[in-house]
Order: sequence, then C-alpha cells, then structure tokens
Amino acid sequence: MRRRALLDGGIAAVALGGAGLLSGSLTAAFGREDLPPAAAAPGPAAPRPAGNAPSVPAAQVPVGGSATVKDPASGDAVYIVQPSAGKYAGLSSVCTHSGCAVNPPKDGRLYCPCHGSTFDAATGAVITGPAVKPLPGYAVTKNGEQLELGPQQAQA
Repeated sequence: MRRRALLDGGIAAVALGGAGLLSGSLTAAFGREDLPPAAAAPGPAAPRPAGNAPSVPAAQVPVGGSATVKDPASGDAVYIVQPSAGKYAGLSSVCTHSGCAVNPPKDGRLYCPCHGSTFDAATGAVITGPAVKPLPGYAVTKNGEQLELGPQQAQA
C-alpha cells in the first residue's frame, strides 16, 4: 500500500510540473502578438526613415509614468517612460527571461507576470530574477511637444 501511494504521489508531481511548464509556455506564446520568427529575434532595430518614428505627446507621459508605442521593426510594445522630470527613455515590454509581456511601469518597476522578474523602470536593469539581462532600451527624443521613439540601443 505504501509503495502504491509513493508511486501515485510521484506521478502527480510530474503531472503538476508538466502542467506548470505548459502554462508558462502558453502564457509566453499568447502574452505577445504572433510575429514571424525573424521579427521575434532580438537585436537592434533597422534604421527608420526620418519622420516615420512612432511618437506620443510629451503631456501623456507623466513623471514616473509611461505611454505605449509599437516598435515598427518587431511590432512589440515599447514603454516610453519619464523617470525624472524632463528625462525620457524607451524600454521594451518583452521580458528577457522567456519573452512574456511585462506590465507597464508602476512604483518605479516593471513586473513580468509569467515568472516574477522585476526591472527598473528608469533603466530596464534587472531588480529580481529569474531574468538576468536588462530590458532592451530605445532612444527617445523630444521634438517640440512630441516624444519620438528612436532605434533600439545596443546592450552593454
């Protein structure tokens, strides 16, 4: 009887582990829009023609807040943030751990709901893992009252 209970418990543990892995991969797959494999690959974005950059009014990005635009090269969401008055940055919304979409900045952090990684909302640096790489950053320029998303910056 004890051997059977041990075997049943082992089978249940393996089934729960497999269900957890399946759930995580489904969340990663459906947490982002479907992209062709070449567009999903990380790397610097191709240069864009001038005047074609995604933009938002600066008034829509409060200090500590964000606005969302799409990277035209990948189709992924990018958060334009204003961590301190007059300083703007762009951060990818794609978690570097498993590709899930991170939540918009809140309390100075971006949170990945798939596995719990948190990132600094000013720099994209990893605060807590399992992610080990920072979120990719984008150049943001202020053109009049508009904030324009520039190309993805190379990671150091």
